[in-house]
Amino acid sequence: MKLKSLIQNGPRLEIAEVEIEFISGIPQIHFLGLPDRVIKESFYRIKSALKSSGYRFPLTQQMIVNIKPSHLRKSSRGVELAVALGILLKTKQIEEDKINLDWVLYGELGLDGGVYEPSDLVPQFKKPKDCEILTGWAKENKENYHRIHELKDLEVIYHNNDKKDFFRRPSWGLENRFSPSEAEFLFLSAATGLNGLLAGDAGAGKTTIAKSLLSLLPEPDPDLTAQWKNNWRPMVMPHQSITTGAFLGGGANLFQGEIERVENGLLILDELLEFDPEILDALRGPMVGERFRLVRGAYEREFECSFQVVATSNLCPCGKWTPLKKDLTCRYSRTRCTKILERLSGPFVDRFGIMMFTQIQNERTIPGHEILKRVESVRAMKTGPVTNPEKTDVIRKLYPDVSTRRFNYLLSTAQVYAAERSVQTRKMSEVTMQDFVKAEDWVIKPFRLLEKGMC
Repeated sequence: MKLKSLIQNGPRLEIAEVEIEFISGIPQIHFLGLPDRVIKESFYRIKSALKSSGYRFPLTQQMIVNIKPSHLRKSSRGVELAVALGILLKTKQIEEDKINLDWVLYGELGLDGGVYEPSDLVPQFKKPKDCEILTGWAKENKENYHRIHELKDLEVIYHNNDKKDFFRRPSWGLENRFSPSEAEFLFLSAATGLNGLLAGDAGAGKTTIAKSLLSLLPEPDPDLTAQWKNNWRPMVMPHQSITTGAFLGGGANLFQGEIERVENGLLILDELLEFDPEILDALRGPMVGERFRLVRGAYEREFECSFQVVATSNLCPCGKWTPLKKDLTCRYSRTRCTKILERLSGPFVDRFGIMMFTQIQNERTIPGHEILKRVESVRAMKTGPVTNPEKTDVIRKLYPDVSTRRFNYLLSTAQVYAAERSVQTRKMSEVTMQDFVKAEDWVIKPFRLLEKGMC
């Protein structure tokens, strides 16, 4: 008898094969495959649940339960449901058509025969599209799982929830008001999905702008919402003193780091230049979507890096200097100020698509709701603006000193402006040189000013 269940592998639940066979001997359940104490103790819960539900527990046979893969240490809070149903099927106390052997069986058993959904199922298991799960009762049925409430009747219930009801776009960023330049930065960040850098005066509202972007991100895939708190994309804002191991993950059990927790969400690096340089160097690959691989001895784990980064920073210890200011008196030495700027290496800065130098604003009149309307109007376009390859090649020659990655950022931003014009005119527009000129103010000019530094 072979069934499917879930086992813990680092911070994730993974599908495992549960094989059950009987041999003569004292009635006992023997778990193979390096089980931990939680799995071993499930013998008593299984035995009590079966007897409380009116089923027979085998009296003259030993039950051998082999959990594959055999070489990994196993921990599981819900494998007992698979074992209990396997015993009932093996002893023919329930009909075979009651349970589909292709389902993943994962549930906790009560001593009275009740079946409950383990609390780690939703946040730690990424359900493949063709995977069907049988679990138990839960207070909040966030996922479309098959469920049984008790072993006694084995009545399978399917809850067909409309997952759209679980979308909860954060209102905080929509209620804030912004200056025209701040609103444009948020619009381009949300519409292009490019990583953004906010640099400038202390107290100019850089952190507030960065946090507000969460409210403008696109609605997530319905299959992912139940895994996150508040049913929206995650926002992770680590402190500057975080260690490299805590940020990237690792350790003996390859625990989850911050860049894995923020998957499909928003990573805010507040006070960017205060982070360990090793962290910034390690972020180069993940910031452009490369897969990240953790290795510790014989164990390894690889995962997708899909998140948007917004970083904030002061460019000088005094918190006042930006390249836009002239003849500014700083109380720190020029050597110290230059040393701060040198922490921004060229390859790392090149991972940011757009940038804005913030200034203290006296008037902020544009609400976040208006920015969201602009963003959604661009996203609603079924087809993007027309891009003429020949014109693009000609325009590319106008930027000979710009890297290919930077030009792609420029093209993406120009396409957003063209798409917005198409919405306004209700006519499909081509990407024009004017769109590129507008995009330059965000994609090229600020980075050139930053590169000049304090010269």
